[in-house]
Amino acid sequence: MDSDDPLADAIADWQRKHRIADGDPMIAALELVRVYIQHARPADDAQIPSFEDFRGTIELLDRRSKSFINQASDLIAELRRFGQNVERLNRLRVATLVLLVVCAAVTGVLAGRWL
Repeated sequence: MDSDDPLADAIADWQRKHRIADGDPMIAALELVRVYIQHARPADDAQIPSFEDFRGTIELLDRRSKSFINQASDLIAELRRFGQNVERLNRLRVATLVLLVVCAAVTGVLAGRWL
């Protein structure tokens, strides 16, 4: 983190105060906000964003994360359904194989008696 950045200093103090590890997801979210703030404004504008700008950014991130969560839960549901279908097909294959083996054995026994 840059020592001239007051936001970075505040995040580091907050992290030390609450004993939050570096790999914590909240730190990643704060880093994402920092990246957005740095790249959303021209480089010569050194002002701290207003509360409304920050709130808008957080709301945008919240909407996008909810969309991602919905898509991920749909994908997980489909994968579970796919797994259940594969299990059903495997049971059907085993039952069919057992039935064919029994039929072949009966046919072999009957053919052996008639020949």
